[in-house]
Amino acid sequence: MKTIILLVSILAAVNLFASESEWEGAILKKMLESMSKSAVISVYTKDKTLQKEFQNSYAFHMVQDCKKSDFVLVRKSEDLNQTCNKPTIVFDYYTYLQTPNAVGVFFWQKGRPTIRFSQKRLQSFDLKVHGELLKFVSTKK
Repeated sequence: MKTIILLVSILAAVNLFASESEWEGAILKKMLESMSKSAVISVYTKDKTLQKEFQNSYAFHMVQDCKKSDFVLVRKSEDLNQTCNKPTIVFDYYTYLQTPNAVGVFFWQKGRPTIRFSQKRLQSFDLKVHGELLKFVSTKK
């Protein structure tokens, strides 16, 4: 009986992580599409999970050089490339505050997804957020 309960618990936990990953991919896609001016968006990231997520998408093209990308996705602050002057979405609020190229941030807070865009930084890249994500644009830093 204990084995069955343990197995069900493990399967539930795996399903929870899979669904969180699916949510993350869907939210990131929505964020990029709301800012982009082109039909196919070039994305650069070093994160293998994100590369897999965007690899099979018709609207996104993964590139190996950040200078050829439209957007950069950075999960860890050590993956920041200071020589690449591209709009960046980060996954940590502290990194967002410290990174001048970070136009947006996506992170989980108390089990809920949190999204923020910086109006000032968006303007520096001549970008605008459109649609339902407009309410997440902040005039603060």
